[in-house]
Amino acid sequence: MEIKRGVQLNGIRPEIVAAIPVIQSVYAEQGYLLTITSGVEGQHSSKKSLHYKGLALDCRTRHIPKAKRTALHHALRSALGSQYDVILHASHLHVEWDGGGVNL
Repeated sequence: MEIKRGVQLNGIRPEIVAAIPVIQSVYAEQGYLLTITSGVEGQHSSKKSLHYKGLALDCRTRHIPKAKRTALHHALRSALGSQYDVILHASHLHVEWDGGGVNL
């Protein structure tokens, strides 16, 4: 696993800490290295982004062929379960803990 320079993981919540080994394992099973590209730092699409609460992180996908990203996405969703949302963006995979629909 790698962490992109400048990524801040101080302040991520235990729910995300617990997800990291699962994410790393799924990436490895698919034959890829996990690189975390965003934690609590940076600007995100919404002021309500769960990144700012320490409940989300982003994972690099640019080294994964586009045709293989969907399989990785589905494998992560299955491995993490319903308490996590896994969203495949054009440039990365976004993983957030939403408590299975519980308001945060």
